[in-house]
Amino acid sequence: MSEDHNLINGERPLGHYTVVVLERSSEGSWMPSVMPLSAIVTNYRLVLTPHKKRYQPATLPSHFIRQVNMATRDRYSCIELIVKSGHRLCLLMGTGKLDDLYHDLSAMKTPPPKFRFDENIAQKDIERLVTYLENQRQIASTQHD
Repeated sequence: MSEDHNLINGERPLGHYTVVVLERSSEGSWMPSVMPLSAIVTNYRLVLTPHKKRYQPATLPSHFIRQVNMATRDRYSCIELIVKSGHRLCLLMGTGKLDDLYHDLSAMKTPPPKFRFDENIAQKDIERLVTYLENQRQIASTQHD
């Protein structure tokens, strides 16, 4: 979504970030995912794309996100997104701009009715992103063994 032609009428970018997702290990501790994600926040949606891989972005429209919370998981300060599918994504940043990301996510609003995003697509995007992150973790763990 780096080109403006992917924006719908009235949509504007609020911020571009590099994030990783915090995942719970089998032992119960929290650890950053292997793959960094590009996060683009607009006034209508959040778009997550793995940094170094060709991958269709996961698009989360504002109305699909139930809550945006500042949180702490073990020693990590993060932003927890609770989405309508029941998934919880904990986003971590290494650049110290967590407050900026929180502000941008909190500023998202529902687009006008003629620009509704399909919730089924958002549900599938989240599931695809979770599967992708799980696969990356498995690949990384087999490379360390």
